Amino acid sequence: SHLSGKRHRRLRSLRAERREQELRSLFVSGFARGTDPAELRRHFGSFGDVTGVVMDKDKGAFAIVELSDPSERQRALEHPRHSLGGRRLRVRPR
Repeated sequence: SHLSGKRHRRLRSLRAERREQELRSLFVSGFARGTDPAELRRHFGSFGDVTGVVMDKDKGAFAIVELSDPSERQRALEHPRHSLGGRRLRVRPR
């Protein structure tokens, strides 16, 4: 059957990879427009190894911050208050 085919296996592993990526990622908003991704990288670097920061291209209103491990993401989520440049950040699971 096609379920054991290469294409299906590849899709399944892509989905698993994406799920794992989401478990390491944060949805961040509340920072000033025009914030440099490096500033977010620095801020979240105190919780672990930041492997990626993807800014919302259109409005610059949110970013996805990916850490190298789900436990680092958990530490960031448990932190009571995030702020950057005097503004409070909203940090949620992706």
